[in-house]
Amino acid sequence: MAEEQKQIKINLDPILYALSNVNIRFGEEVFDFLLISGNQGRQFQVSPKHAKRIYLLLGESLNEYEKKFGPLETQLPEKRENEWQEKIGFGK
Repeated sequence: MAEEQKQIKINLDPILYALSNVNIRFGEEVFDFLLISGNQGRQFQVSPKHAKRIYLLLGESLNEYEKKFGPLETQLPEKRENEWQEKIGFGK
């Protein structure tokens, strides 16, 4: 019996994004990522298990990058209260 070939088409966006904001929300069953660059945004939803796999893959890739090009010095940005929340009474 001849083996049937299947072809999967993937649309790869050729634009390089300089992320200006990343929002992550999570519940028990889903991680919701919103990546913002300028006036464009992309939203992704993954299960917690897949979020952990992405985390592990990024960690492994960054370790290889730093071995080749040297350490990256960075930190998470400070959390800010939303200004609009303070204006309408939702602040502390």
